[in-house]
Amino acid sequence: MRKLLQLLETIGAVFAFFLDVLQIAATRPRYVGEMLRIMAVLVRRCIIPVGLAVAPIGAVISLQGLDIFRMFGLDRMLSSLLGTAIFREYSPALASVMVAAQAGSSIAARVGTMKVRGQIDALAVMSVDPMRYVVVPGVIACMLVTPLLDVMTNVLGVFSGWLFAVPLGGVDHGAFMEHLTAQVTPADLWVGMGKCMIFGTAVGLLAGYLGINTKGGAEAVGKAANDTVVYTIVIILVVDYVVSMALLGVGI
Repeated sequence: MRKLLQLLETIGAVFAFFLDVLQIAATRPRYVGEMLRIMAVLVRRCIIPVGLAVAPIGAVISLQGLDIFRMFGLDRMLSSLLGTAIFREYSPALASVMVAAQAGSSIAARVGTMKVRGQIDALAVMSVDPMRYVVVPGVIACMLVTPLLDVMTNVLGVFSGWLFAVPLGGVDHGAFMEHLTAQVTPADLWVGMGKCMIFGTAVGLLAGYLGINTKGGAEAVGKAANDTVVYTIVIILVVDYVVSMALLGVGI
């Protein structure tokens, strides 16, 4: 019972923190330069790991799916499965998980280090709102960078799938592209990017919350960074399932 109450208390605190972030983000001043700096750091840290994580997925789908599709003489339709799976599910989920691992932990460690060193309190003494200067730019940066990475991983995933299906698997290139363009619609891209915006916001929000509430020394900073990765990955997987079921329910 006590653990349940603690869980509900934490959920309430995170929700209140989220409302604070929304309120601050909607008002001035806005530290756009700090946000752009964080975005540049996140892109440098995430672009290679995200690409390496998602690119092989297309190849795996082609390798595993080609034999099954050929059993029914439908190998030309492999790209339909490949495009839908990459755009709607694998790319958003894996890109967001890698952002949580790379960017979320980095933001939580940075904010937590500032907290335990007294830099957060020093900002408040200088009349600089720590939430506005430190936390909100990180949340917005994660929200914007994650969909951009999703677009890149869509391209890499489809290309790797094409590589193993057409040149190596013998699927006709024209048929592959015809079924890919017929099945994959702009809605699939927007669904994936919308998921990434939600997941990226969750990463930045939890990283900022755990970082700003860090108490102790270096061990506490490490715990905040680790908890950010664990919690956000669980949230990403659960929310991805819920959103996917809701979209299927309404026919999107």
